[in-house]
Amino acid sequence: MFISAAINSYIMFTEKSDNLNNPKRSNNTNCSVCRDLLTHMGRFFDMLQTTRRFSASDWLTVNEIASELKISKSIVYRLIRSGELEAVNIVESNGKIAQKGHYRIKRSSLNQYLEYKKVKPFQKECTRACRPRRFPKVKNHLGL
Repeated sequence: MFISAAINSYIMFTEKSDNLNNPKRSNNTNCSVCRDLLTHMGRFFDMLQTTRRFSASDWLTVNEIASELKISKSIVYRLIRSGELEAVNIVESNGKIAQKGHYRIKRSSLNQYLEYKKVKPFQKECTRACRPRRFPKVKNHLGL
């Protein structure tokens, strides 16, 4: 969200500075620091847009999920085979167990699995152990 707002403000700024009728144009183009800043900002925002396009893939591999969750690939395969994590086999297996490395998992399936596995706080039920302990009355022989 922040990145898209920054990109929009940069685009608006460059459109304003490109306008020939804008009196600020001469100030922006004559200043070498402003010119360098604009070119570097343009390169930076171009890089952000390209990385966003590449990282926005909806399909994930087993390696990507294992590295994202910081678990081993064998655990991811176990989750897929048990049906806990929904995956698609992209290689024909003829009813046999597929070879490793040919599964693709949708990001929405991963998010759904993580939401299901989220730890929920315990509800505190008051039992005998929760009540304050009452100690038996002891006769004070010391007179204190």
